[in-house]
Amino acid sequence: MRFFFYLSIILAALIPAMLQAGDEKEKLSRTDFAYGMELTFNGSGAIYGLTLSDKIYQGCTRADLGDLRVFNKSSIVPHLVRPQRSEQQQQVPISLPFFPLMGHHSGASTPDLRIATNARGVIIDFHQKESTAASPVTAYIVDLSSLEEKKKIDWLEFAWIGQSEQFSTRVRIDTSDDLNSWFPLVHSASLAQLSFNNHQLLRNRILLSKVLNKNSRKYLRLSWPSGKKGVTLSSLLGGYGSTKQEHPRIVHTPVGVAVANSKSDTLSYHYTSDGFYPVDQLSVRFPQPNSLARVTLSSRAEEDIPWQRRATQLAYQLTVDGVILDSKVRHISPTNHRFWRLEMESGVLDEVIPTLELGWLPGQLVFLAQGEAPFTLAYGRAGLKGQRFQVNEMLAAIDPDEKKGLLQSALAGEEIELGGSIQRKPITELPWKVWLLWAGLVLGVLVIGSMIRQLYKEMR
Repeated sequence: MRFFFYLSIILAALIPAMLQAGDEKEKLSRTDFAYGMELTFNGSGAIYGLTLSDKIYQGCTRADLGDLRVFNKSSIVPHLVRPQRSEQQQQVPISLPFFPLMGHHSGASTPDLRIATNARGVIIDFHQKESTAASPVTAYIVDLSSLEEKKKIDWLEFAWIGQSEQFSTRVRIDTSDDLNSWFPLVHSASLAQLSFNNHQLLRNRILLSKVLNKNSRKYLRLSWPSGKKGVTLSSLLGGYGSTKQEHPRIVHTPVGVAVANSKSDTLSYHYTSDGFYPVDQLSVRFPQPNSLARVTLSSRAEEDIPWQRRATQLAYQLTVDGVILDSKVRHISPTNHRFWRLEMESGVLDEVIPTLELGWLPGQLVFLAQGEAPFTLAYGRAGLKGQRFQVNEMLAAIDPDEKKGLLQSALAGEEIELGGSIQRKPITELPWKVWLLWAGLVLGVLVIGSMIRQLYKEMR
């Protein structure tokens, strides 16, 4: 009995120690991570932020970048990774007044044309000679003088009538302040309305945001070569896009490989991204011109789980009468999946691997400049759990007017090796703490069982 008494005392002291050891928080250092970047900043701010580079998305082992840490000289400082959004505030487009020009007008002035404007520059009278008016439309004058000075249109949307089943043209856009001196604004832009294999293609919008706002003028002149074919402009809208500057997206182009598909009439291609990029735009390109196919794009986080459909769209690259038409970028909900699949009908583009372009917006790292320099961004450690700090709650609690100058910019240096790529590989270690705990529990059960058995014998 005395043996069991001493053994019980040992177990009573050992089990809490083992439980405490199992809950002990692992202390991390820079060399516990594969790679890192030195962080530098000027000033004496409290909170700093920087845009994450593609190296970080490639080096992390977790899709949520949970194996990323920011160190000061001796410890980890509070930080978070948050997405950056390209916010857009859409406004209702407006109808723009336009006036047809008949005959050939390649020069700066048109002697057979009379235009009268009021004090604000708004066109109030537009007249051509009768002999010229009988000619086909070759251009249009667009009056922008009634628009507010600070509100410049970002795009033009055209509607036309009189076209054949297959219509395409190129237009040139010039700009002027006085209707006499004209300056090039858009040298060549494509408009088209096509039907092919039960598919309809319509390109009726020309972007102006990058050029018009830098060369603000009162009037536009649109060349219209299709007027000779009886096609005329029926309406013209001016629209506003984003009122906030968009963050530039990065395009990643993974290599595609053809794979077998269980459906005999479907071609499949698989693509593997080299990082956990937050993809929100998709684009499909074909290596040969005059290609068109309806494609279905899917993605998944792991190779052994079902696919999730992301988009179905008509992808094309056509050249019609010298006009190059490409399918538009497809916007999707952000996803950090690395594995992608493209499916399309067989017989359309056999033996041709389409190019998949993944557009993504880098996230922002925000950290507290706590402690002594140097500060290091470390990332890439397999099996590391994500750590949550209260930085986001703190930013949300700060008054918006004060927040504007609170977050200052930091810079990240070149990628350096810390612990090396071995830190990214999962390591299967013997969980000795767990085994020791279970061994202690089993031993305790045996001791109690033996004590009960001994008491039972003494009672008899």
